Amino acid sequence: MIARPDYNSLTDALAKADAEFIASESHGVLCGMLCVAGQVELGTWLEQVFEAFDVNDMLMKEASQLLVGLFNNTKTQLSDSDVGLQLLLPDDNTSLAQRTEALAMWCQGFTFGLAAGGLKKDQTLPQDTAELIADMVEIARAGHDLGDDSEADEDAYMHIYEYVRMGVLLINEELQPSHAAPQTLQ
Repeated sequence: MIARPDYNSLTDALAKADAEFIASESHGVLCGMLCVAGQVELGTWLEQVFEAFDVNDMLMKEASQLLVGLFNNTKTQLSDSDVGLQLLLPDDNTSLAQRTEALAMWCQGFTFGLAAGGLKKDQTLPQDTAELIADMVEIARAGHDLGDDSEADEDAYMHIYEYVRMGVLLINEELQPSHAAPQTLQ
């Protein structure tokens, strides 16, 4: 089985292949599609990531190999409560501005993925899901000024990251109760 790629490797591969989305956004699209549809074919997701997927394009093939690892890993994370979902974002050594931008792009990809997965604009949703989606639309607009990153800024980022991560799990559970990870009683 192909391993989950790291953020930088996938970012580089997608840029070289002229993909439609960056790494974090691609992962968000996949998560959104899985939350709505439950099951997503790899090819369906790749069609979203690449405007025109060409099996003869070596750069697309290389990026696709990394995406296969992300695809398999993400499906496992969304369906296994013991694994825990990890958003594909830059590591903590990256500037807060870059991490904030990547998280915003992840949320943008997620909301796109919800639509690509079949969620209709006028569809009635559970209240928590509707609120979380609205919040992710707002987070997709987030930015961070360059400069000195304070500890308070880091804490805020971590809280938003955790809110998004747990929100995706809740949305998945509410939209796909038969596919979601079973919740364990505390």
